[in-house]
Amino acid sequence: MGSKPKKEEYKASESEKMSAAVAMAEYNDFKKNYDPLLREMRDQSKSDDPQNLLRGRANADTMQALTSDMSYGQTQANNLSSDMSQAYQAQLGQANTTGKNIQNKMASNVLGTARGQAADAQTGMAQASRLATSQALTKAKANQDVRQAKLNAAVELGTKAATAGAANLESGGTFFTPNTASGGLASGASQRMSFAKQAGTF
Repeated sequence: MGSKPKKEEYKASESEKMSAAVAMAEYNDFKKNYDPLLREMRDQSKSDDPQNLLRGRANADTMQALTSDMSYGQTQANNLSSDMSQAYQAQLGQANTTGKNIQNKMASNVLGTARGQAADAQTGMAQASRLATSQALTKAKANQDVRQAKLNAAVELGTKAATAGAANLESGGTFFTPNTASGGLASGASQRMSFAKQAGTF
C-alpha cells in the first residue's frame, strides 16, 4: 500500500481559489439581492388568488357581451336565461382553469429560480389578460343576434304591409286590394305590382 497523499498535493491551486471566490461573491450577491424577491414571490404565489380576478373578468365579459344591446324582444326570449347561464358557466370554468395554471406557474417559477433555473418570462397576469372567450359565450351571442335579426325582419315586413295597406285604402280600395287607375279594384298580380310601384310601397 502506498502512503497518504501529501498536503501539498491536494492543496487548491490559485485558479481554483479564484473560481471559488467568484462563485462565493455571486452566491452572496444572489442572497442579498434576489433572495428577498424570491421570498416575496413565493408568498404572493401562495396568497394571491388569480381565480377570483379571472372569475370577475369572466362575469363582466359575459354580461357585457350578452346584455349590452338588448331589445325588449330579446328580454322576452324563452331561451335567454339558458343561453346566458351556459355562457356564464363556461366562462367561469375557463377562468378557474386559467387561474389555477397561473398560480401553479408562479409557484414553480419561484422554485426554479431559487435553484438557479430560468423562470418563465410570461407572468400569469399577462396570460390572464388574454382570457379567451368561451365557445358557449360565442354561441349565446350568436343566438341573440339571430333573434334580433328575426325581430328586425318581422318589424320591416309589418311596416311594409301597413304602408301598402294605407296606400290601398287611400286609393279607394280595401286594405289588401288597391284601386286601379280606372277606378276598379286591382284583379291580378301585375295590376297590384304596378300600383305598388306607383304608390312607392314596393
